[in-house]
Amino acid sequence: MSEQRPVPVLKVLDAEPNGFCEPGSDYCEVPNPQPNPTEGTASMRALQITEYGDNGVLTIADVSLPAPAGSQVLIKVQAAALNPLDATLRSGHAQAVMPLQFPATLGGDVAGVVAAVGPDVTDFAVGDRLYGNAYTLLGGSGAIAEQALVQSGNLAPIPGELSFVDAASMPVGGTTAVEAIVNNLKVRSGQKVFISGGSGAVGSAAIQLAKHLGAHVATTASGDGLDLVRELGADEVFDHTNTDFSEHLRNFDAVLDGVGGAPLDKAYGILRRGGTLVSVSGAIDQARADELGLTAIRQAAQSDGVLRQLTAYLATGAITARVGRTYPLEEVAAAFTALENRSVRGKIVIIL
Repeated sequence: MSEQRPVPVLKVLDAEPNGFCEPGSDYCEVPNPQPNPTEGTASMRALQITEYGDNGVLTIADVSLPAPAGSQVLIKVQAAALNPLDATLRSGHAQAVMPLQFPATLGGDVAGVVAAVGPDVTDFAVGDRLYGNAYTLLGGSGAIAEQALVQSGNLAPIPGELSFVDAASMPVGGTTAVEAIVNNLKVRSGQKVFISGGSGAVGSAAIQLAKHLGAHVATTASGDGLDLVRELGADEVFDHTNTDFSEHLRNFDAVLDGVGGAPLDKAYGILRRGGTLVSVSGAIDQARADELGLTAIRQAAQSDGVLRQLTAYLATGAITARVGRTYPLEEVAAAFTALENRSVRGKIVIIL
């Protein structure tokens, strides 16, 4: 029988940060464990604003830890991605149609682990790896926080071994692309599809999805985005700073407009009669669409289950994440600057 060593004697230290064990001894000193500020306490850190404005209004605040009710899920956030909408909401440019209640926690795209569930949640459990949309406008509490409430219908399991960073980069842009390409445009193999703004979050996912479905894809971009859309498989690429795509394209079956303005106005003319145009950025000219024999859709809401559709495409690799840069929460103002300057190619993700 092997000799049994005595159980080590432990001394708890209040001040020593690291602790130690004496060589050859069963005597160890260990630090007194400190509580995790996001677990078992009543507060957490969150990116909040108390008024509209530029990056100067951004504040990392200590706020009360939220508790899930009804169909809400509490997510211990690992990563949250920025969207152009976040800058729009912060600035107040959309307050007439999307007003915030102050103090407001910003962010929608989120990925993390379930910390708790509301009494009406039956499809998720503590410890599940999930991603989804935590915008306050959709009943969430905001993504850029150490913990976030999300409606269970706005969450899905992270597919396979996808990282939290990659998962956080996908919900808003990815679901918008799936809704447009699959559910509204109903793209099929052999069709010709034009996607404006191909290097953005929506456009990059849409190009991949349209190519996966067998379509011929034309798109616009500029700068570093030109290389990105080519990498994604676009067949025809136009630099919108010096080339008018509408002078080169004809008889297309479908258009996904992610830009609005002049590109949207020009897109009507490249479609064949019976073609379909979907815009996620601008108002539809229904009279012009009727005159040209087109179906025109202003996409705003999304179908139930579209996040799970996206999950399936991510699981098979039909769509892959395109993360440009990550920032710690403490550098979130720099992340917003990069977002608004468009100085980062790919999604910007905040690590929490």
